[in-house]
Amino acid sequence: MAESGKSVILLVEAEALRALARKVTLERHGYAVISANSGNKAVEIARNTAGIDLILIDIDLGRGLNGVQTAQRILADREIALVFLSSRFELETATQTEGISCYGYIVSTSADAVLLAIIRMALRLAKQNHTIVGSNAMVAAASAQLRLINQRLPWWSGIAECVVETDLSAIAILDRTLHFMYISDRFADDYGVAESWVIGRHYREVFAETPPARPDLLQRALSGEAQRSDAVCLGPSDGSIDSTRWECRPWHDAGGAVGGIVLHTEGNTQRDSAALPSMRG
Repeated sequence: MAESGKSVILLVEAEALRALARKVTLERHGYAVISANSGNKAVEIARNTAGIDLILIDIDLGRGLNGVQTAQRILADREIALVFLSSRFELETATQTEGISCYGYIVSTSADAVLLAIIRMALRLAKQNHTIVGSNAMVAAASAQLRLINQRLPWWSGIAECVVETDLSAIAILDRTLHFMYISDRFADDYGVAESWVIGRHYREVFAETPPARPDLLQRALSGEAQRSDAVCLGPSDGSIDSTRWECRPWHDAGGAVGGIVLHTEGNTQRDSAALPSMRG
């Protein structure tokens, strides 16, 4: 459709006076018209012009490509609404156009009211067909995505666990109440804790004195705002002084709601094992 909001019609008709009269009629009723006086010219225009909504094409174009051949070449390149014009509609005409997707036939001598009614119907059907095709494409894409997900399910959990466990950062997953649901081996090693001791405990209990990230910042992450720090100094109360980088982001459940946070930390964390006796499994 043209920028003006008018539907664009490619009018393909060899007889100049008849083509001019039809162009004037269409423009008077609100259509933008592009004219072609031969099949070759119509093919060229269709290939190089975006936004054509309908092609109105005479079956008899004189020398060169006839209307049927022209339609076949155009439709081989793109899907577009097409209506045939013919000086008479006979069985021979219908036979010529078999296998061509068209939206109707108009006898050249028909009144303007008939011409306009068929064009309106063709444009309406083309729009409906475009909507259906678009919906079908979306359904097909969704089906393909679901098929890939189903194919991935048997091995995805193993791959995901491998990715987490081999990550260079220490990873912990907490629920909305900041209770630990999972920690990676690197997390257990870096903080000198056992998984069996940590899982189910609150963040404040595990990090009673020197948390890698302040609990209030974790709460902000639960609201959907990612938090991070490149250098946080930890105190000596646990037997070590070091710095670490950390980042926490919300994770979402199947319904899209925030289910908790994922905490990543990196640093040179070497703790005195005697300082954390209660945290050993």
